[in-house]
Amino acid sequence: MIRRKSGEGWTLITQPSHAFLSSRIMNFWGNEHFASITPRDEVMLAIREHDCGWEKTDSVADFNPENGYPRNFMEMRSESQFEIWSECFERHLGKYPYASALIALHFSEFNDRNISRDPGNESAVSLREKIREFLRQSLGISIGEGSLNGYLPSDMRTNLRLLQVGDVISLTLCHGSRSATIRDVPINYLGETAEITLLSEDGLNYTISPNPFSQDSLRLDISGRKLEKKSFSAEAELKDAFRRGSDETLDFSISLGVEGRNVA
Repeated sequence: MIRRKSGEGWTLITQPSHAFLSSRIMNFWGNEHFASITPRDEVMLAIREHDCGWEKTDSVADFNPENGYPRNFMEMRSESQFEIWSECFERHLGKYPYASALIALHFSEFNDRNISRDPGNESAVSLREKIREFLRQSLGISIGEGSLNGYLPSDMRTNLRLLQVGDVISLTLCHGSRSATIRDVPINYLGETAEITLLSEDGLNYTISPNPFSQDSLRLDISGRKLEKKSFSAEAELKDAFRRGSDETLDFSISLGVEGRNVA
């Protein structure tokens, strides 16, 4: 779940909804300065489905007793990450192995960070081995103990980064962040990159520089559940508020920034 501040409370946005928004954003990727995504169908599937494992968890609000807030995705329980992240990359494995591999690589980076912070995290260690075995089988790559990037074909490294870029842009909008700088954004499949900046005064209308999209202006929206208060005394109170909460649609725009189409 994503928590977005809203008045005295929150707007809660599910992870699958955020992922779908990222696919809508990346659907416009590519212009005379930024290469189009290829293979398009599998990469777009990976972007759209990369958080599909959150469906059950995000169908209800999860209570965080440490702050009394609805638990957001950055506060997930360590015992949940194995189940949720595994579902994310396994759901489409049979039909879409390339897309599934991109999703597995996406979560591998988060998982490795968890291990570096907590080497005794058994769920994270088990997931690391599961991901590496999955990639050996699906990609036919013998993977050692170091970073996975060094073992990947260059096109897969680029497409993984494009998945991450779409993820960051969508999260920026969902959280209502006023600014975001995204580095190492692929310009093409030759290793060239740019730095992209998003700016907003209201958390809804953004400018982007340089513009990586096929249009100078995008109109987007996402739905969430609005809660009228931020902190709750118990799980039952939160779940009742979530059931009684109202649906809210957030309308976004992304338009050409002052630097136009110039690549940084």
